[in-house]
Amino acid sequence: MSINLTTKYSPLISERFKAQSMTEAYAGKKFDFDGAQSIKVYTVDKVTLGDYDRERPGGRFGTVSELGDTIQTLTMTQDKSFTFSIDHGNAADQYNIKHCNEQLKSNWDEVCTPAIDIYRLSKWANGAGLGVVDPAELTRSTALRAIMKAGAEMSNKLVPRKNRVLLISESVYIETKLSKEIMGIESLGEGVIKNGVVGRIDGMDVVPVVDSYLPAGVNFIIKYKDATVDPIKLKTLRVQKNPLGYDADVGECRFYHDSFVLDAKVNGIFVHARSGMLMLSLTNTGNTVTFESAGAAGVKYTTDGSNPKTSPTAVTVLLADFGSGVTLSACQTLRAYAYAPGVVNSPIVETVYA
Repeated sequence: MSINLTTKYSPLISERFKAQSMTEAYAGKKFDFDGAQSIKVYTVDKVTLGDYDRERPGGRFGTVSELGDTIQTLTMTQDKSFTFSIDHGNAADQYNIKHCNEQLKSNWDEVCTPAIDIYRLSKWANGAGLGVVDPAELTRSTALRAIMKAGAEMSNKLVPRKNRVLLISESVYIETKLSKEIMGIESLGEGVIKNGVVGRIDGMDVVPVVDSYLPAGVNFIIKYKDATVDPIKLKTLRVQKNPLGYDADVGECRFYHDSFVLDAKVNGIFVHARSGMLMLSLTNTGNTVTFESAGAAGVKYTTDGSNPKTSPTAVTVLLADFGSGVTLSACQTLRAYAYAPGVVNSPIVETVYA
């Protein structure tokens, strides 16, 4: 006689691992999108410094001209959603283990939060004003120096030290933790090694980021918090009880978000990459500028000092068709970056009329 053994399903659900947002605490929240899809942000022009002339007729401070400004338009585009049903019949036959509210929250944490993080990190990297590509792998001997040099370059661009964050890939974070310079600092190095607690380096909060969240090839991003605007305008998590045509609970989620790098603060983001990011070099000969960028499809540039990554005045040139270069006129500043599909935009480089 055969014996038929019983199979039983557990009334408990085995949930996947999930993490809190890695970017939310450092997202820029200063600008308000309430009631609008787009906002315009003013940046006031800098003045030109001159000499005070005690004998100049008509104005000893210099020639008066109206103080100008530029406008950056930020338009939200990321309107995302998901939905699912839990049929009452299926629920009754599964110990009622699926609860709509719980599954909405779980999917927000597991699906939506990573999507927002990945989108923000990509936008921040592509909009950065500063960066470097170094194909050598960062090691415990070189990682801390690379971080310090990146911070110094931002400081040389007058980016405040306060409110910076180091968003570093988990792989590179290992090398940073094992750096002999950090190991020698008892209050930071030993605490990190013993507890896995993430502290501060060079005055910056340190946030390890899942390798796959960063654009491919990026080791770390240093960000000044208010260099970006990162709104989440809508966040709807809703349970529809027995909507028409369903004997079920229906879960609905919608979130409306975006991320923008502010023109006036592009130097508040530095990207360090081993690959996957372009670099652009300029040669200015007799005020004629030529471009060189390995792997780039083209270059966008401006000659009015505006940010070529966002400016409506930016000129696009394909490197294959570039020709003799761009000739600058007096008082012009050329700013440019290189781009290509599937890789991170180059940092912004510039040259002025000599």
